[in-house]
Amino acid sequence: MNLQKTVQNKHLHWCQWFAGLVDADGCLLLNAKNYSCLEITMGIHDEYALQQIKKKLGGSVKLRTKAKAYRYRLHNKMGMLKALAFLNGHIRNSIRLSQLKKLCNHYNILFIEPSLLTLDNAWFSGFFDGDGTLSFSFKKGWPQLVVSVSNKKAIDCLFFQELFGGSISLDKRCNTHKWQLFKKTDIVFFCNYLKKHSLKSIKKKRIRLTSTFFQLRSLRAYTYSQTSLQYKSWVLFEKQWFDNSS
Repeated sequence: MNLQKTVQNKHLHWCQWFAGLVDADGCLLLNAKNYSCLEITMGIHDEYALQQIKKKLGGSVKLRTKAKAYRYRLHNKMGMLKALAFLNGHIRNSIRLSQLKKLCNHYNILFIEPSLLTLDNAWFSGFFDGDGTLSFSFKKGWPQLVVSVSNKKAIDCLFFQELFGGSISLDKRCNTHKWQLFKKTDIVFFCNYLKKHSLKSIKKKRIRLTSTFFQLRSLRAYTYSQTSLQYKSWVLFEKQWFDNSS
């Protein structure tokens, strides 16, 4: 059995999650001197996710102080071959696909087209770990929860819309396309998917708090007097929501 089949038979859902993260926040490089490299950059609170990759593939995780982010980097040949075995057949971002094909050709590896996405595929959780957002704000006195995913190309947001509904629009402020969910039923459905295919970023905490948000919102706990248990429950929820510690 070759390396491709070995790693994917043993680590299928991890491969799917990993590919989603690389599609969102990664880069597969091959320079003019045939030097190959995998890089993934995540926020300052997401070192844990990158350390999980380091455990499987080797490489390094370093703090980028000025960018307030961590960068994972892999460049040795054996590590790259294993990374490609994990990613081949699961990468689907339009830019990342061309990068993967180039590396597969460089290492004489048969490129595998990605299969059709289903709810049993962990790719969405990896992509959400990289480029997803879960936030709420008050709209005319009503707390509105929004789930979103951003990408430079609208086509790379369509995967989410096709399975989870929602809408895609252009955010002119940063020239990116954004997939969004606003309806409670859609958000609950998507969060249930993320509970099944668990996130590895700090966003996992907010996913766990969504049921508390909807429960307290239905009670309008934020409108009670500041000495009431309902209001104190809302204040505790907000504290947990905005706490970035793991």
